[in-house]
Amino acid sequence: MRLMPDAKHGGFLAVVMLLIALLLVYLVGLHWWFVAPHLDMREQLIELRDQEFQFRATAQQRPQVEERLAEVRRFEADNPGFLAEANFDLAAAALIQRLEALIGERASSSERCSVVSRTPFRSRESEVFQRVTIKVRMRCELEDFIEVLHGLEGGSPMLLVEQLSVSRRGVQVPRGQNRNPSYLDISFDLSGYLRQKGGN
Repeated sequence: MRLMPDAKHGGFLAVVMLLIALLLVYLVGLHWWFVAPHLDMREQLIELRDQEFQFRATAQQRPQVEERLAEVRRFEADNPGFLAEANFDLAAAALIQRLEALIGERASSSERCSVVSRTPFRSRESEVFQRVTIKVRMRCELEDFIEVLHGLEGGSPMLLVEQLSVSRRGVQVPRGQNRNPSYLDISFDLSGYLRQKGGN
């Protein structure tokens, strides 16, 4: 039994063994230390080039974005939905004045619809714009209150009536008056927004 190849096939086998040895030397000595890092750097370079292309495309849109932003700012400046006052205290006073003016305009008489209490309230909730709230308690007949409520929610700037609570109670009427009206005890939060950014 021959373990060694004959001379005719020995040269071919030696070349194959040499190629395998060179491939192993390349993989161990060159590829992982020199070629693989270069391939990684090439992929990073391609990725950075793509990002640069996207940034350039975005930068070319800057004039259109600035024009659109200017339009939004003009719209917000003319937006009648915000309270016109500069700060919370002035806005709270203006809300109270508006409520009392509406009662004077819409209610049939001050005896039949009046404000019992009104207290400014600063919300602790985080909102985009600063909210101004007045906690209101009224004594009013239903028809008069509906008129006042319509005036509050239908005007400008935009106001919100929230946390509405209504209960009925009888009220004594002085002698000489023919009817004994039934008043409503009403409490609600009257809110509006300043153009300023909200806190918290």
